[in-house]
Amino acid sequence: MAPPPGAAAVDPGWEHGVALDDRKKKVKCNYCGKIVSGGIYRLKQHLARISGEVTYCDKSPEDVSLRMKQILQRCRSSRKNDDDYNANGHSCHDDVEEEEEEGLSRRSKGKKKQQSFSLLRSSGYVDPGWEHGVAQDERKKKVKCSYCGKVVSGGINRFKQHLARIPGEVAPCKAAPEEVYVKIKENMKWHRAGKRQNVPDDVRALTVSHDPEQEEDGEEEEEDGFYGRFSKDKRRSNTRFVSEARPKRARMNSFQYTGCSSRAAVSRREVTSSISKFFHHVGVPLEAANSLYFQKMVELIGLYGEGYVVPSSQLFSDRLLHDQMSTIKGHLRDYRSSWIVTGCSILADTWTNAEGKTMIGFLVSCPRGVYFHSSIDATDVAEDSLSLFNYLDKLVEDIGEENVVQVITQNTSICRSAGKLLEEKRKNLYWSPCAMHSTELVLEDISKLEYVSECLEKSQRITRLIYNQTWLLNLMKNEFTQGMDLLKPETTRHASSFATLQTLMDHKANLRALFQSNSWILSQKSEEGREVEKIVASAAFWKKVQYVLKSVDPVMQVIRMGGGDGGERLYLPYAYGYMCCAKMGIKSIHSDDARKYGPFWRVIDYHWNSLFHHPLYVAAYFFNPAYRYRSDFMAHSEVVRGVNECIVRLEPDNARRITALMQIPDYTSAKGDFGTELAIGTRTELDPAAWWQQHGISCLELQRVAVRILSHTCCSVGCEPKWSVYDQVSGECQSRFARKSRRDLAYVHYNLRLREKQMKRRMHDEGPPQSLNHVLLDRLLPDWLVTCEKEEEEGLEDEDGAEKDDQEDEEEEENCYDDSANNVYGDGEDNVDVYNDDLSDDD
Repeated sequence: MAPPPGAAAVDPGWEHGVALDDRKKKVKCNYCGKIVSGGIYRLKQHLARISGEVTYCDKSPEDVSLRMKQILQRCRSSRKNDDDYNANGHSCHDDVEEEEEEGLSRRSKGKKKQQSFSLLRSSGYVDPGWEHGVAQDERKKKVKCSYCGKVVSGGINRFKQHLARIPGEVAPCKAAPEEVYVKIKENMKWHRAGKRQNVPDDVRALTVSHDPEQEEDGEEEEEDGFYGRFSKDKRRSNTRFVSEARPKRARMNSFQYTGCSSRAAVSRREVTSSISKFFHHVGVPLEAANSLYFQKMVELIGLYGEGYVVPSSQLFSDRLLHDQMSTIKGHLRDYRSSWIVTGCSILADTWTNAEGKTMIGFLVSCPRGVYFHSSIDATDVAEDSLSLFNYLDKLVEDIGEENVVQVITQNTSICRSAGKLLEEKRKNLYWSPCAMHSTELVLEDISKLEYVSECLEKSQRITRLIYNQTWLLNLMKNEFTQGMDLLKPETTRHASSFATLQTLMDHKANLRALFQSNSWILSQKSEEGREVEKIVASAAFWKKVQYVLKSVDPVMQVIRMGGGDGGERLYLPYAYGYMCCAKMGIKSIHSDDARKYGPFWRVIDYHWNSLFHHPLYVAAYFFNPAYRYRSDFMAHSEVVRGVNECIVRLEPDNARRITALMQIPDYTSAKGDFGTELAIGTRTELDPAAWWQQHGISCLELQRVAVRILSHTCCSVGCEPKWSVYDQVSGECQSRFARKSRRDLAYVHYNLRLREKQMKRRMHDEGPPQSLNHVLLDRLLPDWLVTCEKEEEEGLEDEDGAEKDDQEDEEEEENCYDDSANNVYGDGEDNVDVYNDDLSDDD
């Protein structure tokens, strides 16, 4: 089909597509209906099935595909052999010209770089990298670092990558001074990009920037090479000279930079200040500076050089957003391919956004990774088990019941009811409570025990006093704690409280020295200050803190297994064992004295019973070779019952169920492949699911069930709710297109964060220490900070009445765990004696 009227030439590609705009930049394929951006050249690549810049057409005839490929090859070869191609009038479309000009520009630039480097070497140029290393052989292929002593193979270029901390090829040098790092990194940029040619001023005036919308049509984001060599990234030419025959309109920026045009004139401080100004102007969360995507963006902009024009906001919200969605869905296809072996888990990640609305994000987890599926505003659903069941059932239907092993939600009564309804309808999957949420509830109720709450309240008074007097906080950091904070946020609120209590214990000596210093003694102390001084000086207080920390430490270890940036995840194969170890640890700490460990056990049993007796948990414990072949393996009847139930529910074929049950003795007695030297040696070394895939080949039916059980998490926590996108995009909007755009943004945002978290975990990179974000502290540690003076005054006035009310609430809560409804520790001061006897005075 011909192009729109007014076209100067008829390209053969127009026989197979229709232009959708006046500029002929968007063309619709006549065969598959795809709309290709970038003009007729991109359509011909689409028809010729040339991958790399555009998806190819599966429905075009073979003869059309072959013809388009020949046209493109002929165009390229004629351009390569004829420098006067444009002058002779034999031209393809304008887009072809631009592509070929860029290709020739890059090739000529490469030749010029090689020539310039050869001239440098012949003139006696000494690479600056030799100032910081010593050659270890005659060929100078091995260089020893003068700072860390590491011997780097590969020559001076590889050694400079070591100093410049460029990831992907060599381990970075952490001992090199900052000025050396900056200097070598700048040298590496010059080396890779080539020294900028000196352009006369009269020619420089004719230089214009690219149009980013045209330039980025063919670019693809290579996310798998995130930590690879940046030298593989395509560098576009920075500028293009305007020809007299085809003048192009330059895109002008709103802000003109008035400084020097030379790169050397821009200092590191100026660049850092500019980034800071952008963060604070737009309101970007400061944690974004730790994002791997932000770091790569800055690196690539530096490699690109001058002349880069930022894409428009319309491009970000339209085509670039859709490109990211396509990339993410490509990863999803990779995940789906593994579900036939391992299955997947549906996670209901629940949080409250800035507007106070309850949000549920539905994630799909498997060993390959976690991806975000969708989200709902669950403010009303959270109180209706039937509505929640309908959402979960629809999600299972969308993913495929045959792929789903379990659905994980919070351990609330509404979620439990919805889970039971789901299990009744879907006979081949389980509902499971989130182990992280259940453990957080354990810590919450432990914090309500009488002596624990007393200990926490006194500790909170210490932090309130310090963090609400600037001079005292500065004095503590500068002279006593070496800049370290007392507040320590963790994954959950009550875990943060006990982590902060541990920090106070670690700084016990520093806090005592603070309140004995001349600066404090000579200051005007308030009544609250004098009380805090007495608390810090009290030996009995620190004994109680030590006792409480020792008691909750086993539970805190379970919490740390379940969350954190780049940390381990609490997986099904180990959950039952960790929980049993936590209970036994608490019992051992209290010397098997039931009066001491009894309250902790009752709290744990109340919240963990649903986990201890869950078929998936006990079956994962049974199939984990690291536990099964140990002498202390607990072969309870509930373990055997859980294994049988899992085989029946997860294996729909009755014949394979029977075969799997008959193969269990081979596993328990380590016969055949289970008893080989390699299988025995890797019981604790390999991942349990990988161990079964490697050594369960003689029991395929049992292997299938075991792998589907051992491959999953038991936590519904996705990304940490530090700066969730839903606080930005979940507002009310009337337009259908606006709602779709926001859903797309949420989809891309959440999946990119999940992918970044997985990449950090693969690299074992936990990132920099978590900074004390005040919004985060207000959410996780509100009781450890004073929010306003009015609340503090009201709290002091109502202290007597509040103590009575709190005591009644505590007694009511304890009735849930104590059948006798009596205080376990007796009355009055005798309570302290129960646990003070075994604690030594460490003053």
